[in-house]
Amino acid sequence: MHITYLLATGSNALYDGKYSQRGRYHTYGQQSFVLDLIRTMSRAGHTVRLIVDAPSSFALTSTFRSMDSVTVAEETDPSGKTDLILVDEVPDEMLRDFDEHIPAFRIVHHAGRHSSDYLVSRCTRFLCMTENALSLQRSYLPPDQAVLLHQGVDLERFPAVLTRSGARRPRVLLYCRLDSGREPLLGRIIENIDREEVLLYVAGDGPGFWDVSDRFGSEIVLINHLPCQSIPHLLGEMDVAISLGRGAMEAMATGIPTLCAGHHYAGPVTADNIGPLMRYNLTGAHSDRDPALVMADIREALDSDRRDVRALAEERLSADAFMEGVSGLYAQIAG
Repeated sequence: MHITYLLATGSNALYDGKYSQRGRYHTYGQQSFVLDLIRTMSRAGHTVRLIVDAPSSFALTSTFRSMDSVTVAEETDPSGKTDLILVDEVPDEMLRDFDEHIPAFRIVHHAGRHSSDYLVSRCTRFLCMTENALSLQRSYLPPDQAVLLHQGVDLERFPAVLTRSGARRPRVLLYCRLDSGREPLLGRIIENIDREEVLLYVAGDGPGFWDVSDRFGSEIVLINHLPCQSIPHLLGEMDVAISLGRGAMEAMATGIPTLCAGHHYAGPVTADNIGPLMRYNLTGAHSDRDPALVMADIREALDSDRRDVRALAEERLSADAFMEGVSGLYAQIAG
């Protein structure tokens, strides 16, 4: 299949001018999703054309240009063969250049954000990655236009690391953007971690960065930014992760016992609770576990079997499964 993937940077509502990194924009969750999905499509034998409105400001341009079966372009060329268009966060004009007979699927990153009337009329399916997004999108879309396809990570890009680090103090990674109102919760989590018993890494940027630095900088390893390409190596050195969304998914794919924290604290992600947690993208929304329990949860996680964590990721968090769902939807439409 020839797939054209449309992505905007400068005009992307998800960037909103907030995530500039030395001349490039980097929204970790969105770009990690794009990287894993395009890698998976390429590995499955599909030809992918990525059209980005400003390649020089996109953090993954050189990465994609080095991949087989992937081309990166700035200008839309409707004459190129396209079987399916995947529409990320883009202005309507990027899609208008293509013939209307080519099927287009809209990827929903923001659960409650409404798309333009044009996208609603033009896109055959809206790919919702959580049950929450599915419910919110169906509140305004025509019947059956919104479908549920749980997002996943590239299990090859995040290989399993099934042994602990062996470090003198266990390594714990708190991996979360320090914005969007999460700062008070993350501060409480750090307060309740015994920073003498474990070596705590905190990776994230945002308004809360300097507060974390001022309060805990001498007791932790504080990092404000990690690109998508680097995070598998950092995760492989960790013993426990505390994260949300794709960060939690990536940690679990690596086999790292993972505690869910974001909007609220939900504690360890297990086979028993991953379903309800995924409804809200592993953000801990509507959870009520006391962050004071985090140290007990870390000790329990250190005793868990990393093979079970990886197996759960393979079952529930695979980008291959997402791509198979896309292919199945396209087959239904193409006849």
